[in-house]
Amino acid sequence: MSRKPTNSAHGGPIAAPTSSSLTNPSGEEQCPICKTLRYMNKSMRFLINPECYHALCNNCVDRLFENGPNQCPYIGCHKTLRKKAFREPTFGDLSVEREVDIRRRVAAVFNKAEDEFEDLASFNEYLEMVEALTMDLVYGAPRDQAAAEEKLLQWEEHHRAEIERNKRAGEKARESTRRQIAAEQEAARQRRADAARAEEEEKQERVRQREEDLDTLARAPQGQAARVMLKKRGQHRKEELAASEAAALRRAAAAAGGGLSIRGLKKKGGSGEAAGGGAGSADADSGPYDPFGRLDLRSSRYELQKEYKNPFLDGARRDHKYTAGGYDLQEYYARSMFEAFAGLAVFVGDEKETGRVGVDFGDVATEGARMAAGQVDGPADQRAKREVGREMSEIKREMDRGAAEAGLKREPSRTPVVKKEEEDQEQKPEPVTVKMEVDDY
Repeated sequence: MSRKPTNSAHGGPIAAPTSSSLTNPSGEEQCPICKTLRYMNKSMRFLINPECYHALCNNCVDRLFENGPNQCPYIGCHKTLRKKAFREPTFGDLSVEREVDIRRRVAAVFNKAEDEFEDLASFNEYLEMVEALTMDLVYGAPRDQAAAEEKLLQWEEHHRAEIERNKRAGEKARESTRRQIAAEQEAARQRRADAARAEEEEKQERVRQREEDLDTLARAPQGQAARVMLKKRGQHRKEELAASEAAALRRAAAAAGGGLSIRGLKKKGGSGEAAGGGAGSADADSGPYDPFGRLDLRSSRYELQKEYKNPFLDGARRDHKYTAGGYDLQEYYARSMFEAFAGLAVFVGDEKETGRVGVDFGDVATEGARMAAGQVDGPADQRAKREVGREMSEIKREMDRGAAEAGLKREPSRTPVVKKEEEDQEQKPEPVTVKMEVDDY
């Protein structure tokens, strides 16, 4: 609360300092009362009293005000000062120190907020009145200072309950701001820790997937290495997509839970609309309620087109009597595409063997089409292709080596049979020749 300063018969409400400098003509800091130099006393401190803002060293304060209140030792100042009111100045210029203290005292009394006014004009008039009163207290003549001081005390007396209520609300708002800043700092620290941990887990997961892919490729049947690698890559892409979507949802939830509030003008009674485009315009721009929370329900395996060429549907396109009862071609397209792609990502045989859900067939088909079309892949895809090529080359060499060994084992038993068949064919007379000899006979 505001306290009326102690005045003498010759002083005003708040006296201005006669000098804002604590240095002597030689440029050295010196106490105006005891003339002690800082050069002689390094621990000397200068103190001021808000009653008159005259600076004294700490030794003079202890000496003059030890036994109770006393008059200011400055010549011409008749203020009665108390020792407990002395403090160290914040600013080097005592005029600035005095103005800051006056503004702080006025702000403690005139503490209304913008949301307590119905229109902007009333709020601006209130601010102008407060600033004019502050200027009278700081720079006004003694008569203006006395009038401003009287007005300040009257306002404080008539609006005491409102001032206390606004003071409690301000303290609560400042405490909420401090908690919010602390929570944001803690959340930022937690995000950094989570990012570092996620990066480390991602590295370990890549190593584990690499080892698992090599083990799967080693156990794959002959001629199935490319298919196994294709399925594995599709499964990895599906897991990465799910992880990225989960991270995006977490970021959106964190952004929505910030609790940002914007204060504005007070709503007019009964109208429900804020003057000057306040909260009402914000509610109007928020859009309709979305029960899915802006969740995209479109399929990621295909993109539904506006029209598909199908002779079966030509009649429905030309004749409106098909659509008059509610038949919708787009609904037919959506259902047909859903049924066409349903179950394509399920490999029943693989699930029976491994007990794991199959990969996304859309990713597998897309990757197969890219490989068949010879499109250029990224560095990771090119490395994977080279690895698959090397594995396929090794498997092919092993298959050729096994076929050659099997052929060498079967060759001795097959050679005599071939020679015997050739000898029989040489000894057997040609049918045409025998027939001609019989006819000639």
